[in-house]
Amino acid sequence: MNYQFIRDLQGSPVAQFDMGSEAFTLWFSEELGSDQSKIAAILTAIEQVQTEQIKEFVLEGMDINLSLDRYEVEVRSKMLDIDAPDELPEGAELYDQESIAGCGLEDFVRVLNSWKDFVAK
Repeated sequence: MNYQFIRDLQGSPVAQFDMGSEAFTLWFSEELGSDQSKIAAILTAIEQVQTEQIKEFVLEGMDINLSLDRYEVEVRSKMLDIDAPDELPEGAELYDQESIAGCGLEDFVRVLNSWKDFVAK
């Protein structure tokens, strides 16, 4: 998973992830932001998952939910939960590439710790 962190013109932290992981861009930049208490809560939940104190952790956001277990992390737009038409025209499919992304837990922990350090500056 390739990413970089930058600051916009107002100095707000912005995450940029490669194609296929765009949902992480929105989740880090808009849902998580620089909220150190939320970052700490997620890291605590990860530790609890890794030590099997809990099976999974879900953090509901305004637009995107985070869910994780011992192996995987997924961010998923709430828009995907809205009922789509039962029948799409032949050959059509819903575009969700920017609405859902996942990675391994270890990779996520590395990115989250990097984000934590970046936003603390």
